[in-house]
Amino acid sequence: GKFIDKEENSAYGVLENIADHDAFKESGETADFIDSMNPVDGDLICQNKKGLCAFYGTDLDDLLEKNGIDTIILAGFLTNCCIESTMRTAYEKGYKVITLFDCCCAASIDAHESSFKHSFEMFSIRTTSNLVEFSS
Repeated sequence: GKFIDKEENSAYGVLENIADHDAFKESGETADFIDSMNPVDGDLICQNKKGLCAFYGTDLDDLLEKNGIDTIILAGFLTNCCIESTMRTAYEKGYKVITLFDCCCAASIDAHESSFKHSFEMFSIRTTSNLVEFSS
């Protein structure tokens, strides 16, 4: 559901935009993976993301726990919204959180840099993609 302003009984904020643009669909053209990011055998795919935090209402925590994963590397859009919400929740749940500064973005450079300067250092290890080695 939408966040509701109790005074005006109307939706507001980023979740209003998500609802108005019918975002976070599970299938269809806007929900498909781009070719370079198609899942491969063994990849874990989180289901039911409908809001800002990747944990809220999804199976992410269960997937990570069942697979013995204790470290999360964050990248994506919007730095100061979805990435920050997920980072804080992951930290509170006890995960080691690493955020890739060069693989996140916001609607402005100032918003992106401000989030990293003021919030991320409290809940995450900041690094860049060239310093992370990925293995399967």
